[in-house]
Amino acid sequence: MSGKRCPHCGGRVPENSLTCPACYKEVPRGQPAEPPVRSSGGKGGRWTRDVPAAALLLSVVPPFFGFLGLGMVYVHPRDGKGYWFLAAGLLLFLSIIGLLLLMRGSGFFSAIALSIALVVLLIVYVSAAAAALLETLFGSVFKALGL
Repeated sequence: MSGKRCPHCGGRVPENSLTCPACYKEVPRGQPAEPPVRSSGGKGGRWTRDVPAAALLLSVVPPFFGFLGLGMVYVHPRDGKGYWFLAAGLLLFLSIIGLLLLMRGSGFFSAIALSIALVVLLIVYVSAAAAALLETLFGSVFKALGL
């Protein structure tokens, strides 16, 4: 293998390869790939790209209002993952708001059943928000977890 590196994950890419064998993303051809920047944080100084502060801010603040994945859309606007996170986040957030409104006018036993569903939806929403943040910072949840 040559010294060519993937601009997305920093892995080594063979000269004749169209995609990176590590992250499976398309590697630009005809020009040398931009060298990845060694991050100061992370496990063992992994090769990552610098994430702008705006992307970090877009990954942390909007989930409180139902908008997941805006950081991913900001960093990689052509990648569809961020848009899927945005759609799923809005659907989950609206479901949570709907359950809260439904609980207001329900009886005791209905409120208990709805609160169980609400807790499950909140756990799914918080885990999706954490996954969107990790995807923005590391490019993959699996990279962040070291898998």
